[in-house]
Amino acid sequence: MVVKRDSLSWTDSSGNIYHYYQRPMLNGVIFILLQEFCERLAFFGITPNAQTFFKEYLNYTDAEANSYIATFQAILYVTPLFAAVLSDTILGVYVTILSFSVVYMIGLILLLLSTVKSISAPWMIHLSVLVLITLGGGGIKSCVNVMGAHQFHPDYHKESLTSYYTYFYAAINVGSLIG
Repeated sequence: MVVKRDSLSWTDSSGNIYHYYQRPMLNGVIFILLQEFCERLAFFGITPNAQTFFKEYLNYTDAEANSYIATFQAILYVTPLFAAVLSDTILGVYVTILSFSVVYMIGLILLLLSTVKSISAPWMIHLSVLVLITLGGGGIKSCVNVMGAHQFHPDYHKESLTSYYTYFYAAINVGSLIG
């Protein structure tokens, strides 16, 4: 049985051959948009409630809670620099996104478990918020839009690439709004 591949090919100046779907928006990009939507939904579901959570659950002062949130955001927005280097030199875009998404998910699960009084411990909150969620969220930021763009043939999908970025930023904004 022969499987017909529904793709276009393109060879770069180094001789590398790349294969593309005829309809990349439906065959691959939709998953990238969903990933970004869910990440923004989770992030903006956590951050507005974080200060109240730290003050009421961990008995932090306003200054301590604000400092904690500022540290969280600083780590989150510095991490993409390291993830980009890791992606370009060692792991590649796909493995980087997958790895950091798993780290993010573990952080979210640990944060969820930390709200259960019978098993909760402060270390769970600190590990999930300051390490796992920041690494996971920051780790995918520099890679996910690039991976989406790589799904489009450089010659045949130029107009679709513009649409992709419109949908990409719409997914970010809708996820942020709902979160």
